[in-house]
Amino acid sequence: MKTAIVRCLFGLALLLLPGALGAAQLEPPSSTSQSIRYEIHFLSLHAAEVLAWDQCTQKEKCRIATSTQVGGRGFLEVGAEPAVQEKVARALAKADTSPGTQRFQLLLLSATLKAGGGSGPEIPANAEKALADLKKFLPFKSYQIVDGAWLSATEGEVAQGRLAGSGGGTYSVSLRFRGAADPNAPSLFMDSFELSQEVVLPTKDGPHYDRRRLIETTFSLKQGETVVVGTSRADGGDGALVVLLTAVPPS
Repeated sequence: MKTAIVRCLFGLALLLLPGALGAAQLEPPSSTSQSIRYEIHFLSLHAAEVLAWDQCTQKEKCRIATSTQVGGRGFLEVGAEPAVQEKVARALAKADTSPGTQRFQLLLLSATLKAGGGSGPEIPANAEKALADLKKFLPFKSYQIVDGAWLSATEGEVAQGRLAGSGGGTYSVSLRFRGAADPNAPSLFMDSFELSQEVVLPTKDGPHYDRRRLIETTFSLKQGETVVVGTSRADGGDGALVVLLTAVPPS
């Protein structure tokens, strides 16, 4: 009789154990946690995932994953408390937008070791300030504008322009920028900037057009700021070409 009772209690324990385990496995990490799926339109999925993690201060309470459907549609899946979901939604609303556009003013100047300027156009005040900083590092005494151009660029795309040099020469410029990772920051990052001289080489089949790269660099700047992109020594002389770029603030 005692053996039967023991077996009965043991069997009852086996019946109760799976249910108890199942309840523990299905219990969510937080009683207030919710799962939301966000469709990503312009950001890369990696950038969206990093942005979402940045909004979650308690990483152990968040579940974040990405997925791609047929047709290339990307999604960000976030499991978190409502307060975190609100922060993620706001951050995505600012960052996941169509690529921005930015106007740039480009100035090409000639620099010489001799004091005294020429009779060319007056150098703008913003360019004068940038050149004042340059004088601390370079020996040039005077600067004169050779040519200028306005470029309208779309974020992530290459914008191109041309500048006229002295003596009939021509220069080509290409640039590509992107906004700062922080959508609240006004900074821009120039992924690439190139200035090339267009060279005409005589051949037996006629003139051949080529390019000689003079400046290739990357840098950051703010809207409204003018920076000295770089300098290139002139061939056969003691002067140089100086390139200044201004990120024109929106009007």
